[in-house]
Amino acid sequence: MTTEATSETTTEATTDLVMPARSAPLPRNNLGAWSLVLGIASVVLLLGVITGIPAIIIGNQGRRAVRAGEADNEGMAMTGVVLGWISLAILAAVIVLVIARFLAGGPDS
Repeated sequence: MTTEATSETTTEATTDLVMPARSAPLPRNNLGAWSLVLGIASVVLLLGVITGIPAIIIGNQGRRAVRAGEADNEGMAMTGVVLGWISLAILAAVIVLVIARFLAGGPDS
């Protein structure tokens, strides 16, 4: 009887040490990273339309992939979208200032 009790205890002890299987991590897609890179380039290099609009479009696609469960980098995608909008706002402000300058008396005044 002691042999049976010992084997049951050993079996119970080994099952307690087994760790549950980890779920597979969500895949990171490249859309969030590309959106972030394009957004940074649009603000730092003042490339407004050239990289700002693609940053917004790609960032929104990346956020859509996160909502569908296909990615996990929503922060990068959202940051790229915000930087893209900031670069477009800077471009619009510069255009308004240039037009106001010319209307106020030309570039020489």
